[in-house]
Amino acid sequence: MGTIEPSADGDRYVALHESPRFRALRRTSNTFIAWASGIFYGWWFLVILLAAFAPDLFRKELVGPLNVGLLAVFLSLNLVVLVTTAYLRFARTRLDPLSDRIRADVEGGVR
Repeated sequence: MGTIEPSADGDRYVALHESPRFRALRRTSNTFIAWASGIFYGWWFLVILLAAFAPDLFRKELVGPLNVGLLAVFLSLNLVVLVTTAYLRFARTRLDPLSDRIRADVEGGVR
């Protein structure tokens, strides 16, 4: 079928996986994911704990029918949008240039 020996092609990807550039890409991605997850899950657990142990706080009315519980849900939804937007920007500015360099090394040129 193909003229490329499968073991040679596999060795190329093993070498890529162990390369410093790929390790830097993984480290950069994992660092952002850890921080974003910590912030999001920290907020989420705080809201759950407050709802469980301080329900009177969540019932406190702020303006008209809006209470603290509804505000917490609204802020949670906004946090999802904020984290998603931050990741898209981070990926575009930090991860994509690294991955483009790695792809150029593997494929032998830029697409």
